[in-house]
Amino acid sequence: MKRRKCMQQLGCMAQKYPNKKYNMNMRKILCTILLIMAYSVTYAQVISKQEIEEYAHLGNMSWTGKAEELSHQDSLNNNGEMVLSVIKEYKGQSKSELYKKIFNWILSISSSDKSALLVSDETLGQIQARCYIPDIAKRSTGDNSYIVSIRPLLKFDFKEEKTRFTFILQSFDVLNKSEEAGYVMMFGGGFGFTATGVSKDNQVWQLKDCYPFAEKRKHPKVTSSRAFVNSVSIYNILVDRINEVLQKPLPVENESW
Repeated sequence: MKRRKCMQQLGCMAQKYPNKKYNMNMRKILCTILLIMAYSVTYAQVISKQEIEEYAHLGNMSWTGKAEELSHQDSLNNNGEMVLSVIKEYKGQSKSELYKKIFNWILSISSSDKSALLVSDETLGQIQARCYIPDIAKRSTGDNSYIVSIRPLLKFDFKEEKTRFTFILQSFDVLNKSEEAGYVMMFGGGFGFTATGVSKDNQVWQLKDCYPFAEKRKHPKVTSSRAFVNSVSIYNILVDRINEVLQKPLPVENESW
């Protein structure tokens, strides 16, 4: 519906302003929008809970056990960041081709206002973006429930036939929901149950303060473990998604009208 409305608005603008030069510019804008939409349909897939669990390879291990295992290979740097990186070659593809594919893909997945394109320089061959990925881990303990989201920094460096992808994560965005209820004294000496209320608290958990990285952790052990394991899974999912994007041909803009 949104796409149809957008197309209708562009058509109305072309009729309102019949100037030939204006219409040529509008056609170019329309073509660019259609190219981005094509990438959006192809690549902007939601990372599902099932997919995250499959990439976690938990097996018979506990969340804390898996987190402990991963921490030996995916440790934090001096800034308290988890930095994961991979370099891949794509024979026959220019630096410009690789850049444009990733640039279009970043636009297609940045549907949330919590995502942001920070750097895009085709000449230097660099892209940096904050990518908001919600609800990567959930857990309830007693009256408290935790919903964890992440906003990793995605960095791309491009050379001829080669791309480096870097995933940087420093903290978890946590929504803590707490159910509050109580009893009150009633007439005749009995007790009555009060209405239940839910309080919400947005928190930021630094990885360095979470299990398995902190000796004296500040946050729930299992929730932290689940969030960490799933973050590594998301990195591996993104590596595969990016590889799919870069193996597909770049859509060609039709200049003949």
